[in-house]
Amino acid sequence: MSEPRDLEAPLITPLVKPLTVSPTILGVPYAFFMFAGVATAVIFLASKNLLMLLSCLPIYAAGRILTLKDARIFEILGVRARRCPPRSRSLWGCDSYRV
Repeated sequence: MSEPRDLEAPLITPLVKPLTVSPTILGVPYAFFMFAGVATAVIFLASKNLLMLLSCLPIYAAGRILTLKDARIFEILGVRARRCPPRSRSLWGCDSYRV
């Protein structure tokens, strides 16, 4: 019969938070950064005013504040938008979606 060997315990490295954070640009998620860029471009093209390019600052600030509150806030809002039906009965008098 063979004797039980003393096996070394496996090396387990704890998962650190920076490895689980979604990729960002300037502190906001890629998708929000692209949304802010497109929204700023549409505002600029609609107004034909060069100063409207500064509208990216409040849009970015709002996204950055939300991201500081919760790193995955835009993923949460996306799931909520997909899963929760709109509450439009009070406005239209009927539901504006089909289940």
